Amino acid sequence: MIDTMELSARGEKLSAWAAEVGRRRSADTELTFEASSSMLRDLVRQGLVKMTDLRDDPEWFFEAHRIVAAHGDDLGSGFWTRFTVQFNLFAGTVLAAGGPSHVEQLRAMQAAGELGCFALTEKFAGVSSGMVVETVAAFDAASRTFVLRSPNEGAVKNWISQGFCADKSVVIADLQLGDGVSQGAHAFLIDFRVPQGGGAGGGVSSQHG
Repeated sequence: MIDTMELSARGEKLSAWAAEVGRRRSADTELTFEASSSMLRDLVRQGLVKMTDLRDDPEWFFEAHRIVAAHGDDLGSGFWTRFTVQFNLFAGTVLAAGGPSHVEQLRAMQAAGELGCFALTEKFAGVSSGMVVETVAAFDAASRTFVLRSPNEGAVKNWISQGFCADKSVVIADLQLGDGVSQGAHAFLIDFRVPQGGGAGGGVSSQHG
């Protein structure tokens, strides 16, 4: 049974947070992506919306979307995209396709205020984005790890929303085992930033982020 009083209380807290953000940035004429991502990090860290809510509390999950949409002027036009990438595309995919250890990473990200992105679109996919996946995830038996690579220019992931500032990424890649035979598209949760300095990891550029 849905606790309407708890739902209302959570809604009031989220609305108050959004309104306060709007007051703080009311004098700004332009909201940079750094400032917008910092706002989302604050929201994540405070736990006003949890990255497991889609699974554990869907009623609140969709109510939170309505509240964020209603505060579009306070939060800036780009925040809605960030919000849905974080909680729907990134966290939603981990909840749907991941195991307990992956979901535990979501909880750790929540506590740290970390952001995620969803790497599906490839350069030459065009309007077939999602139907064309040429990035390869090959299993390396020696290290017992998956090695992700884009075998050609057209397979490079691009236009990845929140890619400029994400800490982790869900990468959609064509799984290939030892025989090199395609096992179809699979989701891989990877670290997107190196621990020292916070820059993007090897093989990641800031173009088309």
